[in-house]
Amino acid sequence: MIKKLEICDLSYRYPEEDHSALQDITLDVTNDNIVAILGNNGSGKTTLLLLVLKKYLPHAGAIHFLNENNATENEIRIGYLPQIEKTPYGFTVIEYVMMGRYPHVGWLNLPDERDREISQKVIRELQVEKLSKKHLSDLSGGELQKVRIARLLAQEPDILLMDEPANHLDLKNRRELLSIIHNLKDKNKIILFTTHDPNDAVEIANQVLLMKDGSVVAFGQTNTVMRQDNLQKTFDIPINLQQINKKIVVIPGEQ
Repeated sequence: MIKKLEICDLSYRYPEEDHSALQDITLDVTNDNIVAILGNNGSGKTTLLLLVLKKYLPHAGAIHFLNENNATENEIRIGYLPQIEKTPYGFTVIEYVMMGRYPHVGWLNLPDERDREISQKVIRELQVEKLSKKHLSDLSGGELQKVRIARLLAQEPDILLMDEPANHLDLKNRRELLSIIHNLKDKNKIILFTTHDPNDAVEIANQVLLMKDGSVVAFGQTNTVMRQDNLQKTFDIPINLQQINKKIVVIPGEQ
């Protein structure tokens, strides 16, 4: 079981760029937290996820995974939900979710009964059983996003990385999706997700990382970080904070 993700003085520059995409990023995340990563486009949110995913190698600094059972870093399972990916619309939902089992099965083998049971269990937990036999092309945007997360969870990852998971969803589906992510906190997983919406962070995150131009503006507990001065520095616009039903609501102010 993974216990902690440590990111130490992490820096990265894309080969075609003359400036750093990330500079001196440091944070610790334990498996009892959901971390929301907030910032404008180009702030380095996705780059940070891809470094944790090991798609890129840092130019400086390090990423460490601490666990209970002495597993090597190569045995740590990382699940990634990108903003955009090509969807294989010829598959049914159950077939698509079972694709998440391929890291365990191998590409040349067929899923067995245990793989099917795990996939069906995830489908039940996300309450999309009624979609199991539907083709992906017949799903709404909100339904497809839930199914994408089901495939992610079928991998049984130790770390969940989600890039703008609630983007472009209507209010109902956005609320349902955030609830799904929030409920994952009790499954001993490390969860990082990016968002442009500060209210997503207030809704479900225990910790918040605010980023601007590849650097950390603030990182810590949600109720400590989500202050007017931090948010205005992050987004470069006036920000108003209001308390509604004992919950902070972030409202962009007038320029």
